[in-house]
Amino acid sequence: MKNVNQTVINNANTVFEKKDDKYFGYKSRFGDVVIGGAYSYRFVVHYAKTNQDVVIMPGDVNTVTTPVCTTLEERLWKPEKTAQARRDEIVKQAKADVWELTKNGDGVRYKLDAFYHASCEVEFVVNRHKRTVVVLLKGIRTREVYARGIAKAVPDDCFNVHIGKAIALRRALGLAVPDEYLNAPQPTEVRVGDVVQYSKRCATVVAGRPNGFGETKLTTANGLATRIIDDSREEAEQSE
Repeated sequence: MKNVNQTVINNANTVFEKKDDKYFGYKSRFGDVVIGGAYSYRFVVHYAKTNQDVVIMPGDVNTVTTPVCTTLEERLWKPEKTAQARRDEIVKQAKADVWELTKNGDGVRYKLDAFYHASCEVEFVVNRHKRTVVVLLKGIRTREVYARGIAKAVPDDCFNVHIGKAIALRRALGLAVPDEYLNAPQPTEVRVGDVVQYSKRCATVVAGRPNGFGETKLTTANGLATRIIDDSREEAEQSE
């Protein structure tokens, strides 16, 4: 496996190596990547989609490498998904993640130390005004809070409670948070249940009252919706 991996690396035009939450330039035949320079996840993904033969290493040249985009033909025959489609996938993944980690919503086993585990219920505290999701792991018998995790959306990001729950829960359990949760694309289509911002006000899109939100694309004309600030759509989903 090592030889196969090294062959892939040797044949690649550009290689990035992941360390923690950064990606470092490993080599580049194009000369447009600084060797040893640190790059963000978004930069690396964009670079891989616009260049040929790009490889991302998970942190060790001896481990399995991940070709992100290998040939021009692949890019032509496998068109990139839209930002909205990719976000939909990530939200679906986050929901399934929380369901699985909480054993179908029944709770979690939290490791207290090398010898003891506690059965905990999971309590989520959502604050849409502060754009945060906090999770508390409480002992079923003791009611003691053994761990907590928090997720907070940055001002320019659309808040999604499902992604927030997955991030907060993973942090509380001491698990790695997938890059896609932290760098999910912003929504581009307005749907029933979304909270949108128009001018300096906010409104929730409801069925039967489009008020300019009938179109699925955002617009700035005549003070209509300029961006989606919350696409959790919990109430809309429960009513379906």
